[in-house]
Amino acid sequence: MIRILYIAFILAFQLAASGSQITAQSSRSDRQETLQQQKMAFFNEKLQLTQAESVKFWPVYNDYQNRRDKITRDRNTLLQYYEANLANMSETEAGGLIQKYIAFQKEETLLLETYTDRFRKILPAAKVMRIYLVELDFKKWLLENLRQNKAQATQRN
Repeated sequence: MIRILYIAFILAFQLAASGSQITAQSSRSDRQETLQQQKMAFFNEKLQLTQAESVKFWPVYNDYQNRRDKITRDRNTLLQYYEANLANMSETEAGGLIQKYIAFQKEETLLLETYTDRFRKILPAAKVMRIYLVELDFKKWLLENLRQNKAQATQRN
């Protein structure tokens, strides 16, 4: 289930970040900024963050997100390497990749534990637990918006 949501989020993000190849870098930056603003508004509303909580929460959450994204990119690079080299891979090399994959999972778990502790210094436990639900809700919301935008673009063409 989590893998499906993860894949859906990656696809949604790629659709959101893609677009015309002619689009200028500033336009891409504007879209990323808009997406970040939408995410902040969504989280602030769903978590019912006070102004004081929000000011403390966002730098910590953004750091968490950046670190988690790096782990995800590294793990995806490993999986892509495996897929590209599957036919010529030795058992030993495949075993090494398994260990690296497990290390990424452990790193992500440690990151979750560390940042959960940091979140708990800022927010009550109920809101900290809600962060993880709101992340899933935001991904669903984003996917739905992308589907609607795609359907509208298809109708225009």
